[in-house]
Amino acid sequence: MSLACIVPDAVWHAQHPLKFGPISITTRMTIIRLRDGSLWVHSPIPVDGELMGQIQDLGHVRYVVAPNKSHHLFFRDFVSAFPSAQGFIAVGLELKRPELARFPLIPQDAPWQAELEGFFIEGLPILNETVWFHRDTGTLVITDLLFCFSRGNGGLASLVSKLLGVHETLAMSRTMKLATRDKRTIGRSIQPLLSLPIKRVIVAHDQIVDESASARLNQAFAWLK
Repeated sequence: MSLACIVPDAVWHAQHPLKFGPISITTRMTIIRLRDGSLWVHSPIPVDGELMGQIQDLGHVRYVVAPNKSHHLFFRDFVSAFPSAQGFIAVGLELKRPELARFPLIPQDAPWQAELEGFFIEGLPILNETVWFHRDTGTLVITDLLFCFSRGNGGLASLVSKLLGVHETLAMSRTMKLATRDKRTIGRSIQPLLSLPIKRVIVAHDQIVDESASARLNQAFAWLK
């Protein structure tokens, strides 16, 4: 595993393979450099010696975020690897994983809020996800609210992405749509995202959307109207 640059001197990512039974996919960690030079880490992945060195070369890891109730597998180990970092977890994780209850919940007035604006997505308690907009680079960071799987995926991953309606398109999966408790509530949460000056959408799984990102984001949520 190694870091790759998305926006020079500002945004990086690294991917890690995951298996769900016979299905192989990847999950993405995103790192953003704040204006003071410190690093904000979203959805951490396992850290080996090479990756740790690359992160340390970027700067001081200040914040680590487990952004929803599903992306937590590597959170505690990552915070342990960077003991001076502050860890924050999604609402509900303290119940799902009691050993993480010592970490504060992601607050509305997060200490990085002036640079990375958080939007908590209501109406989808299966996730309790917060998405983040980095205004300096026009980057929207999403975890499982949306997916975008490329044709490069083969076998069952390709089949499943087609069945879920996320094959070569930025979209909510059909399972997430079914898990939506209240379309009106989630629509209110999504509405502020649609007016942001978005240049790219970084999702946790597979493709980064950096062409017509704003239009594709609007299309992804058209089913709520």
